[in-house]
Amino acid sequence: MDLFWKIIGILSILLVFFGSMYNLFAAEEYAKKKLNYIPSIIRYIAYGIGIFCSGYVINVIVNNFM
Repeated sequence: MDLFWKIIGILSILLVFFGSMYNLFAAEEYAKKKLNYIPSIIRYIAYGIGIFCSGYVINVIVNNFM
């Protein structure tokens, strides 16, 4: 049963990591096309907050499943 929870934890971490990377990519592509009026520094601050939140979720998963 311990192996099952480790596999679930690893899959959850991978899902959060790759999901957040794809969301950052999609957000940047959308911002380049549609949100030209927002300064890039504000967009990068928002991306940084998103990366921090993803790191926090990964930390929570590691503490609970690993």
